[in-house]
Amino acid sequence: MALSSLLTNVETALGLSIDLGYASKAKDHDLYEAYVLTLLLNAAHGKGWNLELRDGWGHAVTNPLFRLGPGRITSRKYTFARMTKAGREPLEAHLGVKVSGQALVGISPPTKSGRLLHEFDLIVLPENVADACRATGDDPDYRAVTIHAEMKFYTGKLTLPLGRASIGMALECGLSGESVLISNQLGYTVQDLVQHHSVAFRFNVLPSNSKAEWHVREWFATFL
Repeated sequence: MALSSLLTNVETALGLSIDLGYASKAKDHDLYEAYVLTLLLNAAHGKGWNLELRDGWGHAVTNPLFRLGPGRITSRKYTFARMTKAGREPLEAHLGVKVSGQALVGISPPTKSGRLLHEFDLIVLPENVADACRATGDDPDYRAVTIHAEMKFYTGKLTLPLGRASIGMALECGLSGESVLISNQLGYTVQDLVQHHSVAFRFNVLPSNSKAEWHVREWFATFL
């Protein structure tokens, strides 16, 4: 799928124009992550959540600016989705945010938490956790993550090393059973591997495949 087509689908789903500075630099895999975010938001809306796009200062956003690479939640200029529902604690959905895992820093560069940082393509966190991180300069702790999705936008079939990487991430961050690998492609060996280790797999996920989109929304809905 062409980049322009992905961008159009994201803009249509959000009902907003994506920041042109972002769109001119974004690659297909960046827009694919934003596209999957819209599936999460659609699932949340279906479960009665109210949705609002905001920046790190708490301002409502009309021209979303998403990350093009790994970043920290403390970078306030980027857009996230705030999710609220009566009787539930508010949540935030972020793209490309680093999370503190379990492994301790040894010979690698130090981090504030003393633990290794891992980039998550898509995460959902309690708002109070995200607020505290922005206030203190900390990175979210892996135990605070309520939903985790990794996205792979490829031109060919997925290879087994991608599955091993997804399993490693889930095990390192205690997310087996709460993590999903989403791709525009097939990958039978990847599917067998990740599902054996309790990582969900959703394939052929594209705007042209309504059945695949439904399966992704249903998976997200189970955690909302």
